[in-house]
Amino acid sequence: MTWLPVLLIFFIGTIVGSFLNMLIYRLPIDESIWKPRSHCPMCKKTIPWFRNIPLVSFVIQQGKCAACNESISWQYPVVEFITGSIWVICFLIFVPMHAAMTALFSSVLIALAWIDMKTMMIPLSLIISGIVVIVMSVIMGTLKWKFVLWGAFAGVFIPLAMMGITYFMTRRQGMGWGDIQLGLILGAWLGPWNMALTLFLAALLGIIAWLGISMKKGFDRNRPLPFAPYLVISAVTIFFLESNIGFWFDNFLLL
Repeated sequence: MTWLPVLLIFFIGTIVGSFLNMLIYRLPIDESIWKPRSHCPMCKKTIPWFRNIPLVSFVIQQGKCAACNESISWQYPVVEFITGSIWVICFLIFVPMHAAMTALFSSVLIALAWIDMKTMMIPLSLIISGIVVIVMSVIMGTLKWKFVLWGAFAGVFIPLAMMGITYFMTRRQGMGWGDIQLGLILGAWLGPWNMALTLFLAALLGIIAWLGISMKKGFDRNRPLPFAPYLVISAVTIFFLESNIGFWFDNFLLL
């Protein structure tokens, strides 16, 4: 693939990232995603299309709103850049249909993780969006339905077992029900073995993050920690690494 298609795919990905930023802002406050048009969260002024170009507008405006001169959160260019980069990776690795489905699903995960990181909630609408992409992937032939069913079972059963063990030992709920729903779609996407690896890596990342926060802010065993970002980071990492052991085990289950 030459540099021109790569740039085009990256730009399309940043447009999707701009849409994800809108979801990240509006879904937690139950604001319609259709109207009003894109606007500054501070002064509420409508943003014209020529000031809403992903990444470019942020750089030209030096990270400030053109109407009220208030600073624009770095979330916006970061989400756009991450989404654009993942779209490029997908189309470099996979055939077009598989790449499109993977890019769409990854985009849903980015919005899920960011919202959970900010608000400690996982919108059901994004879970449903993930299910729709998975069903489309099965119809398009990029995922096998047995693979999806086994993975979905693992994605729900293993976190539920972990939640039960945690509650039995500490009398605290280690994960939220949104994490179980996220496990459902991640398992369907990854398959059972890679889902198990994802949960292990996510738990490890969560422990490391919790220790780092405790060292900075002081020890508090009741401090809540959003788990979706670690699940998503782990899932995307493992998916793109395509563990040979995991795929061998998944294929064995399908025999």
